Amino acid sequence: MKKSILIGLCMVAAAAMGQSRYVNPMIGTNGMGHTFPGACFPYGFVQLSPDTDTIPHNVGGVYQPRVYDYCAGYQHRDSSIVGFSHTHFSGTGHSDLGDILIMPYSGETKLNPGTADNPDGGYRQRFRHETEVAKPGYYAVTLDDDNIRCELTATKRCGVHRYIFPKGAAQKIILDLNHSIYNYDGKVLWAQCNVNQKGVLSGWRMTSGWNRCRKLYYYIQFNKPIKQ
Repeated sequence: MKKSILIGLCMVAAAAMGQSRYVNPMIGTNGMGHTFPGACFPYGFVQLSPDTDTIPHNVGGVYQPRVYDYCAGYQHRDSSIVGFSHTHFSGTGHSDLGDILIMPYSGETKLNPGTADNPDGGYRQRFRHETEVAKPGYYAVTLDDDNIRCELTATKRCGVHRYIFPKGAAQKIILDLNHSIYNYDGKVLWAQCNVNQKGVLSGWRMTSGWNRCRKLYYYIQFNKPIKQ
């Protein structure tokens, strides 16, 4: 029997819900469509979606044109996922957000995302589109390297994750507060994480993107205690 971890991450917003079986969230996720396939709520505060690469804005002061491909954090042509972040723009033609990235894993702990050419060099994992499901308000995918099934949904104010691990596998989570879409040196100005006695993670981070000194608070609750 496989075991699962359920995560709830709450922020603040208001919205009204509506769904349609005719919606295909994958439309525009390749090339310059600049859309994301993940779970969101109409006018909700979170847009919970996979990010498939972390192209920096510049390297040694030289602008990297491929960063523009990742305005929404996702490209359908990619074969690995860096993690699931909670804020995304769709169809804007420019980049920002990608806040509070979470990635489940069961193997060796790695504290950098690695690269598309060498996924094993970091915590990113390979995936296949055959395992993806994208519907209004719901996204799911299997991370092939550790065989973890990931399910995401969103409410007015919260993102909800369910990670199903293979039987007997270690159940680990990466919380990357430095990850950001359209990242550049100095974009993340400050980040903080607190762990209380009940195993709840809370904190905030400040970024300087379209909105200078934007401060975002988060609160993460698990359905299982934190062991380490």
